[in-house]
Amino acid sequence: MCGIVGLHLKTPGLYPRLGELLTPMLECMTSRGPDSAGLALYRDVPGSAEPEMEVFKDVGLPAEICLRYGVPERAGFQGIGHTRMATESAVTTEHSHPFAPADGLALVHNGSFSNHASVRRRLERDGVRCVTDNDSEVAARYVAKQLDGGADLGDALRMVLKELDGFFTLLVTTATQFAVMRDSFACKPAVIAETPDYVAVASEYHALSQLPGISAATVFEPVPEEVYTWTR
Repeated sequence: MCGIVGLHLKTPGLYPRLGELLTPMLECMTSRGPDSAGLALYRDVPGSAEPEMEVFKDVGLPAEICLRYGVPERAGFQGIGHTRMATESAVTTEHSHPFAPADGLALVHNGSFSNHASVRRRLERDGVRCVTDNDSEVAARYVAKQLDGGADLGDALRMVLKELDGFFTLLVTTATQFAVMRDSFACKPAVIAETPDYVAVASEYHALSQLPGISAATVFEPVPEEVYTWTR
C-alpha cells in the first residue's frame, strides 16, 4: 500500500503556493506509506522556454522530508508526490518515488506489477537499464522509452496497459502534461478533483479536503483503463 498525490495548477496566481498546497496533501498519505516519500515539482524558469523539474525524495516520514527540502516554500505549476510502504524492494532513497528516468518525466505508482521482471529484460535488450529492482522503475523507464519513440503521454500509458500486468494507479507528468490511469480492475484507490483553478489527485479524498475551492470542485473516481490527461 502506498499513497499518491498530484496537483496541476491552471491559474498562475496559485503558482507561488504549489509547495504550500502539496505538503499537507502528502502528509495525509503518511498512513499509506511511512517508509519513504518524495515529490517532483515543476516551475517556470525566467529567461528559459523550458520548465524545470526538481525531484526531492528520501527515507522517512513525509512531514520530515517536506521540511528537510523546504517544500512548503517552493513555487511552481504542478507537482506529484508519493509515500511508500515497501513490499517488494529495499527501503532506500533510490527505491523511493518519484522515478524520473528522462528529462521532465516523473512517475508515481500505487500497486504492483506482476510481470515487471520480463518487461525489465526486454528493456535491457533494447539498451534500457534500471538502477533498482523496483517494479515502478520498470514502468517509468517503459513510459520514457515510448515517449522517446515519438508517442505522446496518453499513448505511452495505453501501452503500459497492454504490456504490464498488475494492479495499479499511475500518476505521470511531463513538462506539459499531467496524467492519471488505473488498471482494468481499478482496485487501487484514486480520486480526482477539478476546478477552474486546478486538477488534484490523491489516493484518498481527505488529502484534497483542504484545497481552496474544493467544495465547488467536480470530484470523481477515474474509471478503469481510462487515461486522463491535462495539457498546459
